This record gives sequence, C-alpha cells and structure tokens, in this order.
Amino acid sequence: MPIFMICSTLLAVIVVAYYILKKYNPIFVFFLSGIILLIFAFYITGTPIPKAPSREHTSFLNVLLDSYAFITATFKSQLSGVGLIIMSVAGFAVYMKHINASAKLAFLANKPLGKIKNKYLILSGTFVVGMALKIVISSYAGLLLLLLACIYPVLISLKIRPITAVCVLSLIALDYGPKDGNSINMADMVGQSDNVVGLFLNYQIYSVIAYVVAIAILIPFYFAWIDKRDKEKGVLNDEVEIPQIIDPKCPTFYILFPWLPVVFLFTAYFFTIKLDVVTANFVSISLVFLVEFARHRNARKLGEDIMVILKAMAEIFISVVSIIIAAGVFAEGIKALGGVNILANAVSNLGTGNFAWFGILLSIAILSFLVYFATVIMGSGIAAFNAFGKLAPDIATKLGVAPITLVLPIEIASCLGRAASPIAGGIIALAGFAKVAPMDIIKRTTPLLLIAMLVNVLVAFYLAQTNPLPKEQNTTKIELKIQK
Repeated sequence: MPIFMICSTLLAVIVVAYYILKKYNPIFVFFLSGIILLIFAFYITGTPIPKAPSREHTSFLNVLLDSYAFITATFKSQLSGVGLIIMSVAGFAVYMKHINASAKLAFLANKPLGKIKNKYLILSGTFVVGMALKIVISSYAGLLLLLLACIYPVLISLKIRPITAVCVLSLIALDYGPKDGNSINMADMVGQSDNVVGLFLNYQIYSVIAYVVAIAILIPFYFAWIDKRDKEKGVLNDEVEIPQIIDPKCPTFYILFPWLPVVFLFTAYFFTIKLDVVTANFVSISLVFLVEFARHRNARKLGEDIMVILKAMAEIFISVVSIIIAAGVFAEGIKALGGVNILANAVSNLGTGNFAWFGILLSIAILSFLVYFATVIMGSGIAAFNAFGKLAPDIATKLGVAPITLVLPIEIASCLGRAASPIAGGIIALAGFAKVAPMDIIKRTTPLLLIAMLVNVLVAFYLAQTNPLPKEQNTTKIELKIQK
C-alpha cells in the first residue's frame, strides 16, 4: 500500500505537470485534478474530504458534492483572507503607477548611479537600487518595465551593452516585504497571516540580504568576463541607439506615496498596534486621494481613479488569486493520497540524533530545486510555489523545524526560477526591449541564479537549525494524528 500511495502521488504530479507544459490553463488543470484526487483518495485510502459535513450515507453523489463543497469553502476562506490582501496590494500598486508616483520613484533612484565611474560597479549599484525598490513595487514585471523606462537608458548612455543591462535587471527577482503578494501568501501557508511584518524581520530579510550581497559582489567580475568573452566571439556587440530618459509628470514628493503602506505596517508592528495589510493599503489610498483632489480640484477624477484600482483588483484575482485557490485544491488532493506523508516520514528518518541535520538539509534542497525547475518550465512561480508550498508545513513539522524555515526557501526558489524562465513575462519584456532572444538572457544569468539557489538553501538550513519547532507543538500534532 505505501508503494502504491507514493506511485499514485508521483503519477498525479507528472500528469498535472504534463498538461501545464502543454499550455492547458493551470487553473482548470489544478481544479479538475484536485477534485479527481480527493474522490480517488476517499475510496482508495479512506481519507475524508476536508471540511465535508458528516453524512450517514457516502454515495458517489455525496462524495462528489463534498468535493465541490471543499472548493466553495476554499474560495470563501481565500477571498476573505489572503486573496483580499493580494487584491488590495495590486490595487494600490496600479494606482501608484497610474498617478506616476512609482515611475517618479524609479526615475529619481537612478541619479546616484551616475556618480559611479566604473561601469560594472554601476551594474551592481543598479541591482541594489532595484532590489531596494522591490519592497514597495512588488510586481516583478511591473518593476522591470519601470526600470526599462528610467534606469536602462542611463546604463546604455554609460556604454553598457544592452544584453548586459537587461541581464542585471532580470536578477532583481526576489519578492519580499510585508506588502508583497508572495510574502502574504507564504505567511498564510504557515498560519501567520497576521504576522507578515514579523516573518519578514525575523526570517525573510536574512535570505534577501544574503542574495543581494552575493549577487552584488559577483556582478562586476562575472559580467566583465562575459563581455570580454562575447567581444572575442563577436556576439551581441552591435551599437545601439540611446533611448530618451523621460521624467514622469508628477510632483517630486509623490515618491513618498508608494512607501505609505510599508511605513504604516512597520510602525504598527513596532508600536504593537493591530493593523492588517488591507487596511494599510486602503488608508494609504485615501490619503493619496486627498492629495490628488487638492492638486487637481476634480472630484470626477477620483471616481475614475477608484475604477483603476478596482479593475486592478479584478485582474489580479484572475492572474494570481484564482491560481492560489486552484493550487490549494490540488495540494489538498496530493496530501489526501498519502504519498507525501510517507516520503516526509522517510526523509525525517534519514537523519536521527546527531545526524538529524541531514534530513532537514535534504528536504530544503529537494523542495527548493523542485520548485525552481518547475517555475522555469511554467514561466510563473505562483503555481509551483502554491502547489508545493502548501505541502511544506506538514513536512517541516515532521522534521521538527518551524514551518516558515521550509516554506521560505521554496518562495525564494519560485522567484529565482521565474528569472531563469525564457517564457516569463518579465524576461520576454527585457528581451524585446534589448532586441535579443530571451534565451540570450537566460544563458548569461543562469550561473548566478544557481549560485543564488545554493545561498538560498544554506540560509534556510541555518534558519531551520536555529528555529526548531517547539516540542509541545510537535508532540501535540503527533498525538492528534494518533487519535485520528
């Protein structure tokens, strides 16, 4: 039976991956496969369908209705929780773009770069500035487009090759911070949706700093060598026209607006004031509305602006929240098969006593690289992160480590995998701007991204070693499983 459960779990993952690779809609694939797996597991392994009402008779019709009831319950919980949070973040971000506040911030951020004389140090500076902006401009593709408009022309005017410039921009890849959708989703996975700031300060910031330091140090040496190699081969060395640098039309103080939710969240955290991300975003929008009204004296414009925000919230529901919900159903189906539970027990038993670290390191490495390569294939980290990230807390509990220490490296891996995917939207945009093939970017950045993956695994392993799961919590979970 255990072999059958493991094989059926692996087969389910392979079949789903196959159809996603064939460009089937991942939302449809996840929902359909999730329902099938839940029903299959109910009859084969006897696993009850989650959140199903108690029934005297378990006919096939009742089981089918219970599986749909689980989807309904998942929609309700996500839309009132992490889904609403991500939608509010997207609405605020698009509004900042609409009033040119985020573009102005990116435009002014490039000014210090002009004072650096070595062009390869400028590339490192660009990377660091871009990663700093990521905490307030959470969209990977959105930030890249802003940097293409504001910083890319500066790099080209300093005689930096277009291919090198876009390669460095592509490395501004990590999603992090208390108002980032991935971070919010990660907090929800580990049952700490109301502690996004705490998770950032106590865990995520270490992974981000390690990544920024490692890549910033490597950029000058690596790209100097890449440029020299390309020059000798006569590859991608054509002269290019320098694009015009456009100063966005809005007051300079507007660069403060994108920071408002972050400032509110950090202030509330340090002063122990209860403030959620949704409220922080809506309060920030209201304050900006007041400034916009004072500036334009036009109430009709505010009515148009609110529609921009609501449309952005609807679009992020389609592109992100719906995938999170669907992947959650699929992940529950995978868990119901029992194969993941068996593999997790096997991995946790690989290292015991003084060698317990081996099982932890192996689990972090396997799950991280699994999500990394899945994201490279899919072009989006959302599906891979949610499909495997929701399984990680149970595995972490078996390993005796805090769930965040296993979910965090998976989240980082999904970001790095997106930067290594030739079909990711951001990479395609960069390639089109520099007039090169997406694979030209990927070939040059993959060595750095693999080094970043190694750094990610090592930092996560350190965090896991220093943040064991409290014995009481571990014992409680085991006792509950025995009672079941």
